[in-house]
Amino acid sequence: MTVHIDENLVQDDAGAVNCRHCDAALGVAQQPLRDARVRESDPRTAGPSVRADSGHFADRPVVLRQTFCPGCLTLLQSEIVPGDEPSGRTRSVVAR
Repeated sequence: MTVHIDENLVQDDAGAVNCRHCDAALGVAQQPLRDARVRESDPRTAGPSVRADSGHFADRPVVLRQTFCPGCLTLLQSEIVPGDEPSGRTRSVVAR
């Protein structure tokens, strides 16, 4: 049975997580985005609503971290976070 994690990710019976669009391997249940591609850039590249320099609000450098499928480059996750911290976002598997 395939479990739909979200609109972009599926998990198979063996626990492997794949892209729903191109079936590229992305990780396993415990680390669903382990093999995804990650790009970090200035948070202001997120769009017109992010204009201020993050240095006004944080003591550490802040980045826009985007995670993409390595096969089809579908955007899987975006977050604005301190650059020296791992992703704070988690995913849980919910059958639909």
